[in-house]
Amino acid sequence: MDYYKILNFEMEPFSNSPDPGLFYNSAQHLEALQKLEISIRLKRGLNIITGDIGTGKTTISRQLIQKISKDDSIKFYLVLDPGFNSTISFLKYLLHLFEPEKEYDSNDENILKEIIKEHLFTYGVDKNINIVIIIDEGQKLSLPCIEILRELLNFETNDQKLLQIIIFAQKEFNQSLEQIVNFQDRINFYYQLNPLNFRESKNLINFRLEKCFIKGKTSTLFTPLGYFLIYIATKGFPRKIVTLCHQIMLSLIIKNKTKADFLFVRSCIKKVFPKKSIVRPGFLFIFLLILIIGSLFAVNDNIIIPGFDTFSSFSQKPMDEKKSNSLKKTEKFSDKIEKKKIATHESKAKIKPNNKPAITPEINSEIKPSNNTTIQPDIKPINQPDIKSTIDPEIKPGIKKPEKTSKGKEQAALKQPSAYGRIKVPENATLARMMRIIYGSFRYSYLNKLIKYNSNLNDPNTVKAGMNLYFPVIENSDYPDDKKVFIVLFETDNFEKSFITAHNYQPSDFSVRILPVWNENKGFLFPVVINKPFGSLTAAKKYKKNQPEIIFAECKSVLQMKNKGKK
Repeated sequence: MDYYKILNFEMEPFSNSPDPGLFYNSAQHLEALQKLEISIRLKRGLNIITGDIGTGKTTISRQLIQKISKDDSIKFYLVLDPGFNSTISFLKYLLHLFEPEKEYDSNDENILKEIIKEHLFTYGVDKNINIVIIIDEGQKLSLPCIEILRELLNFETNDQKLLQIIIFAQKEFNQSLEQIVNFQDRINFYYQLNPLNFRESKNLINFRLEKCFIKGKTSTLFTPLGYFLIYIATKGFPRKIVTLCHQIMLSLIIKNKTKADFLFVRSCIKKVFPKKSIVRPGFLFIFLLILIIGSLFAVNDNIIIPGFDTFSSFSQKPMDEKKSNSLKKTEKFSDKIEKKKIATHESKAKIKPNNKPAITPEINSEIKPSNNTTIQPDIKPINQPDIKSTIDPEIKPGIKKPEKTSKGKEQAALKQPSAYGRIKVPENATLARMMRIIYGSFRYSYLNKLIKYNSNLNDPNTVKAGMNLYFPVIENSDYPDDKKVFIVLFETDNFEKSFITAHNYQPSDFSVRILPVWNENKGFLFPVVINKPFGSLTAAKKYKKNQPEIIFAECKSVLQMKNKGKK
């Protein structure tokens, strides 16, 4: 009898092998997987995924292989250890992958590259087979080998790359990228994996348990404080979570227990991570007391939610100056890469670096790209204020000076403005993501209006950090009716402050947006809400109850948000 069957499991839930069947679709892992698959099918060339040890890179690679292996038009090759001593050995290894039955005695680099070129043209052009090389542990690649990959990416036809390369690497690979600028320029998609937040960590554990339980015999293995302590000990790294949970499960069997509480998990942490400091019960009591006291100050809507958001994400301590400078260097090229989005593949069209890029926002299921869409970035904005300096005066849309009546009395005259206000583009932001925050979704009709309103927006794919953009008011037929209820994270009449708050929520595993509402007394208000309308207050509160990160958020109807402060 297998030991895991004692706890009513059909299979081991916390195996340390990268089993695609136990792949948990967190927001970031799912996004990376989907974009990699799309990049391969559109033959976009080079794609890179980086992350610390144990963030799920290998699991994503196996999941990707499982997806593309079902397609006969795709042929993939996996390089598990790319730490080659010379470019000759690297080239010969690639040739061995392509044609294992052949031997190559030549040590001439040019000859070997020419043989690879012939192979790629034979399969890519004559047989219409998409060749994909997946490289794991990419940080082991030497600079000369990276240069070889750059040269292989030059093999292409007028409308496609003949070789697709996917590299999974630890963060130190970024240092190699900085040294080969020409290789950076060929990156189609770059993504950095981060540790999971508390909710994702809990969901990963529950997902694996549910997948492995014998049908009809599910049970709760961990108490709420048990989940909390697992997250604190592992800091959200999937591999550490799996390792610790495996040890907890074995200890449950040995001690003939069926549930892991705070003290039980704490004892297991001492065995798995003996050097790690453990949360003591006294500290836990203080932590819970702070939460309770904090809830008493939840009346100031300008500070309570942003503060709790930072706290609830269990952020690491601020990095020292040396690490910060290193990270800024990495962000310099990753920001550039992030904004290169996957364009709709137009057959028989050669891609040239000097061509004006097509509008290629992030792929979203809400709208399908239209071939008939035309965008005219040269049209000047309507009623756009002049930008005369870097620091513009704060704009409060909808607020006008009181007009005097014939009797000398002042009378407020509010007229709905044509724009919500101005946003300074933050670092690592894309236009499509900004539009989803402000308008709730991306649509080409929205993009057209945004371009017409901003004369400085010449290329939507290369929006630069620090650039000022004005977002026009857009009538939306999908705007929720007054009875719909939303979970409100933050409320303000300051458009830019609202955007910054919503943008800071983006790493969360739930979608956040601004829901602009018109108030007769104050003009536009900009509450930040979870982008999920509810039919009733009860349904919204039930959803919020299961989200520990938003415990202090309020549930309000659209009408309540509109009437805030109205007499």
